[in-house]
Order: sequence, then C-alpha cells, then structure tokens
Amino acid sequence: MLLTRRHLLSACGVAGGALLLPSAPAAASTTVQPDDWLGWFRANRRHVAAVVDDGNGGRVAHRPHERQPLASAVKVLHLAGYASAVDRRQVEPGEPVTVGDWEKFYLALDGGAHQQALKALGIKSTNGHTADDPHAKVTLDDLAAVMIRHSDNAAADYLRRRLGDDTMRRAAIRGGWPDAPVPSFLGEWLRLVLNRRVDPERYLADPQLQLEVIGRFPDVPKTYDGQRPWARGTWQGTAAGLHRLHRAMDRFPGAPAHLEQRQDLPAGVAGIGFKGGSLAGVITVGCRVRWHDGRVGTAAVLTEEVDEQRFHTAPALVGLVRQALLDPAALREFQVSLS
Repeated sequence: MLLTRRHLLSACGVAGGALLLPSAPAAASTTVQPDDWLGWFRANRRHVAAVVDDGNGGRVAHRPHERQPLASAVKVLHLAGYASAVDRRQVEPGEPVTVGDWEKFYLALDGGAHQQALKALGIKSTNGHTADDPHAKVTLDDLAAVMIRHSDNAAADYLRRRLGDDTMRRAAIRGGWPDAPVPSFLGEWLRLVLNRRVDPERYLADPQLQLEVIGRFPDVPKTYDGQRPWARGTWQGTAAGLHRLHRAMDRFPGAPAHLEQRQDLPAGVAGIGFKGGSLAGVITVGCRVRWHDGRVGTAAVLTEEVDEQRFHTAPALVGLVRQALLDPAALREFQVSLS
C-alpha cells in the first residue's frame, strides 16, 4: 500500500490515542487536600512562580523571574503574533487553509484537543483522530480560535510556520516579553516519542522518519509519572513575561475577542480571558479580567512538580486565580499562601 500522510496520521492516532490516560489516582494526602491549592502553595513555594495584579492596587509577585515550564499557556504569544500579522495586513483572517495542511502538524498525543477542534468546526472525523476529507477548508481565524479554545497544538504550529518566527518575536517584544520561547509543539512531542531531538521540518518531509515515529509509539511512556521527566525539559518562561503579555493584549487588535469569554460574567465585568496549559507535573494559568470602567486585571501562575492526584484538580486552580483577580479578599489569601 502506498504510504501517505493520511495513513501516517491514522496510524499515529490509533497508536497514540490512549497514551496520555493517567494511572489510578494516588491515595488522598493527610495534610493537604487535593483541591486545596493554597495549602499546596504553602508547602511547595519553590515550585510556584506567579504575578497577580488586580489593576486596582492589589498585586502579588512570587518568583516572577524564575523560568518554569509554560505548557500551552504560551499560545497567547501565537495569538498575539497572529493578531499583529492581521493588523499589519500580512495575512487575512479569511485566508483558506486545507485541513490536510493543518493536520501535517498533528501528532496524536494532545489529549483529544484536535478532535475537539474538528468537532467545533463541524469537520467530520470517522476515525476519531483526523478529518475524513483532507481537502476541506478552514480559515486562519478558525485555527486561531481552536488554538485558544481547544488548545490545538497543530493549529499553533501551523500559525507559527505561516507567520514566521520573526513575526512571533516582534509580537513578543511588543507585548513586553522579549525572551519568550517560540516552541515547536510537534518538535517537543517528537522528542517524547523518539527520546531525542529532531527537526520537525525534517519529520514533515521524511517518510522514513515518519515510519520510525510510528514504530516508536508503543514505547512512549504511558503513565503520568513516566512523562514527567520529558515535561520538565519542555519550553520554559517566566510568570513576569507571561503576565506582561496578558496585560498588553489590547495592543493586538482582535486578540481579546479570541481570548475572552463575554457571557455569564460577574457584575461590572466586560470580559474574562483565559489560556492555561498542562503537561505531566505542570499546570499553568494565564488570565485577564476586563471591567466596564476600563480597569484590567491580569495573572500568570506557573506550577511544576504537581502530583497526579492534584493534577486532576486543575479547574480549582483556575478558579482560584480568577477569584484572586475579582475579589481583594481572595487576593490577600493568595498572597499569604506564598509569603
């Protein structure tokens, strides 16, 4: 049978679909409950980097310049780069993208994010991994949307390649984060599969390397703890840099519209934007709250060395960070836990 990208993607999907399923949760801690993130902060201050500023004089900064893994929280940089390119008329939001070209960057190790992206865009996927019709069309703006809402790695990598690293770096400088990483998600996942670094561009063009990846899929660590060493070596950045980019997001016309939720908001709030991320042992949160009076609160919280049981309570951390921006009392508790 002739080897094609569709066969490769399908094979990776079948091989990799369950690789990120966690093992059974550990027994509950007798000292810190799984959803007690403030208690975890107190016990793990060296594994937390945070900047939280409510825009009204309340501010917490803890290890703000220490580099830690960013996971998918870094994708706000891709959004800023895209919005900047649209503003400069380097690209058009409606530019058509063939689904097959998008899926060249897909490796079935994203916890189902790509499948959610296909579903959101109304694209049929019988095999549960890739689109039935690789010739179907989406737009650049569609990719920006699913990159943020569903954390699609392939969309982020496609946008990066289409925009170019120079555009990404200019956006980082404009957003106040000049040393921001510009990762290749595909490249990092290939490192997990192959246990070595390879040029993702070579992978895209080399069928022999693609076959090697398929052959190595069964050897990928299948447990949470098995993937933690790899996650420690992924792209890193600072809470201060991520925080500055969220605060500067209004400099990138169109970006807040992709980032913000504008329904079911607290009184006085015009929008709440969020982009977080997670890898084995890592949970990251980037958040901004915009009030009708023009005030903006922003937060960046990076955690590492998170055990598997606590990993499952990530939504509680997101809620804690959000509440710290909305409620001065919650912000004080946040500060005390890191003091």
